[in-house]
Amino acid sequence: MNTVRLFHPHPVLKPLIKMVLVKKVAPWNDNSRKIYSYPPTPVHCIILYLGGPVRAKKQGEDYFSRQPECVIVGPQITPVELELKKNHRAVMIGFQPGGLFRFLGIPMKEMFDDGIDGFHILDRGINNLIDELRETQHPEEVNAKVQTYLLHKTERVRELQPLDKALKKLYITGNNYTMDLVAQDACLSLRQFQRKCHERLGMNPKLYARIARFSKAYMMYEGNRQLTWSQISHRCGYFDQMHFIKDFKEFAGVTPGLMSKKLDKSDLSFQAPMNF
Repeated sequence: MNTVRLFHPHPVLKPLIKMVLVKKVAPWNDNSRKIYSYPPTPVHCIILYLGGPVRAKKQGEDYFSRQPECVIVGPQITPVELELKKNHRAVMIGFQPGGLFRFLGIPMKEMFDDGIDGFHILDRGINNLIDELRETQHPEEVNAKVQTYLLHKTERVRELQPLDKALKKLYITGNNYTMDLVAQDACLSLRQFQRKCHERLGMNPKLYARIARFSKAYMMYEGNRQLTWSQISHRCGYFDQMHFIKDFKEFAGVTPGLMSKKLDKSDLSFQAPMNF
């Protein structure tokens, strides 16, 4: 069993940060490890691991590898399996579309489909933050410390542009928002918009919209197992089951039915709170 608390950002951080998630897995009786399948999401993030070591394995890899205590996750298209110990605690800082680029100043295409060791990019303040968070148990206090850290970094953040607002709308509406219209809202030509998307999102906008729609469907199911996959695909704007299953196989690596069995076996749900 796990608990995930979602916190909305401070008003000053809202154009940059989408959410702060404080995660904790309740200890189980033995020393076994649990495996959680983590499909791609459109949310770029910084993850801080506060409990025991976490190991990860991308689809197609043979072995799990130990993760650093601070991981920066940019554009993802490949599902990942996480191997967790029973004292797992973590914080995820989820950025608005284009927000991680504005925060780091690094083109997201350089992080495409790979987690980056955050200690190689962030300043030494992140070490102090992790040390403080390890001594802090209450989710509210963890969130307060994280957002205080972020507020101290806002002066160096790149300025919000019409493009960033258009990307947020693309994230929300998915494939229902045509590329011509989103480029127009971004005050850019279609070609300029596509180039900027590779900089800010690490991928072309059509692929990003597909991942956003798929992710919404996955989070919806993870949060409410009573819904059928047919109900979810309809609510998320899929025109037929064939397109829904195609996206699921591509981004989750399995069919919806097999994903249901994986979730039942792990008894963990980390992405559901992100669907708000």
